[in-house]
Amino acid sequence: MKKSATRFIEKTTQVLSDLTDEGRVGIEKLRDRHFCLGITGLSQSGKSTFITSLINQLLEHKKAKLPGFSPALSGRLLGVKIHPLKNSQLAQFPYQESFKGMTGDNPVWPKSTTDLSGCLLELKLSRRKTTFKPFSSDKFSLYLEIRDYPGEWLLDLPLRQMSYSRWCSQCSAQYNQSPRSELLGSLLNDLQTIDPLADADTEVLRDLNTRYTQFLHDCKYNDKSLSLIQPGRFLIPGEVPDMDILCFIPLLKVASYTEGQLATANKNSYYKLCEQRYKRYLKELVEPFYNDFFSRIDRQLVLVDVINALNSGPEYINDMRQALANISDSFAYGKQSKLWQLFSPKIDRVVFAATKIDQVIAQDHESVRQLLSVIVKQAYDHAQYEGVDPSCEAVAAVRSSKELERAGERGISGIGFNGEAIGYIHPSIPSSIPEGDEWHEFADWTLNNLLPPKGLSFQNSDAIPHIRLDSILNTLIGDKCA
Repeated sequence: MKKSATRFIEKTTQVLSDLTDEGRVGIEKLRDRHFCLGITGLSQSGKSTFITSLINQLLEHKKAKLPGFSPALSGRLLGVKIHPLKNSQLAQFPYQESFKGMTGDNPVWPKSTTDLSGCLLELKLSRRKTTFKPFSSDKFSLYLEIRDYPGEWLLDLPLRQMSYSRWCSQCSAQYNQSPRSELLGSLLNDLQTIDPLADADTEVLRDLNTRYTQFLHDCKYNDKSLSLIQPGRFLIPGEVPDMDILCFIPLLKVASYTEGQLATANKNSYYKLCEQRYKRYLKELVEPFYNDFFSRIDRQLVLVDVINALNSGPEYINDMRQALANISDSFAYGKQSKLWQLFSPKIDRVVFAATKIDQVIAQDHESVRQLLSVIVKQAYDHAQYEGVDPSCEAVAAVRSSKELERAGERGISGIGFNGEAIGYIHPSIPSSIPEGDEWHEFADWTLNNLLPPKGLSFQNSDAIPHIRLDSILNTLIGDKCA
């Protein structure tokens, strides 16, 4: 019996060695030893920083403070190694560059993502002593695949189910409301006066497209950042085979015409030209991103900058809620067999995480988590309806602050973007969305952005200080480490 088992193992090993890398991934997925973690973030949620810190915590698990991550606490996590994604055209996620930038006396945050990248983490683990599996080793490898992409591209996914005319109508409703109406300025009137059925002047269209792209840029990079920004590739195109695909605008007078009138419009009209480019945008950019990249995700982490939205005001909170609900509709949730998961992956676990909680005192961290649960309720309910039990957490991928006491009140101290030490006391964070006069407390609050803490050493492979990232790890991958 022993000799037969040995021959079986040798034969299996030989078969596996002859497989392509893609085949090996399939085998590991069937064995529940390879899965893809999607880390999604809305505008300025700190996604690249989060990924950098997550990799750092695992690589430096012996130094890192991870009491909430059971494999590290029990000593079963033996080692972690970074691999490139095999058989992939993706660039390697720039972990070394990102981590190095956060160290030393002049630390900076990692650069925002501008294209697709990824990496594969191999976690070497020991089995639990109570686990009995004949012919198995006491050690095994778990492969955690992480893929990074511009958060702006994420918001294009709902457009897959939206016609050009419907998108124009959605824009018309949004742009007549604050703060978008103010950000548009004179462009709003120009977009409202273009006749969709008139023959298109390509120079006029190009000029309007340039101004419209600037408007989207202002929506994101203004003092107060909006969340629902479409089309996302107008800001970060990535590789685009034909830049004309990006040269269309929302025609705000579309609602004045029937679908029949629009369908019979002249092929040289503004409507037909923009509609054609909109459809190409979806077919050549959005659909490939979803099919080849986004739809392969097994577990999902959604990062949300709750504190910044609260600081910005009610319009920004509502905009974030709508963006999260729209995104959630694009996720394929559900539990299924390992075999079906190999061919048609579904997200079987999702965590919503409020980021940058080091910007507020520890006493308010739970309130931030409760506030997040209210903001994501529609997205949460959608996941739950599909059979997945989501969870909410509050986290700081990098702890950049310390608490101080001033005149009997607790506050925050850290290094501001000008490189100088700052300290501030913030309003008490509510556990639900403020209403009416409750917003007055936040009207004069200016949120202070902080740099990474000084003194981290790249040469000594320091572990990045964090808040509750270990809890996130345990929720997302703890069961896979068994």
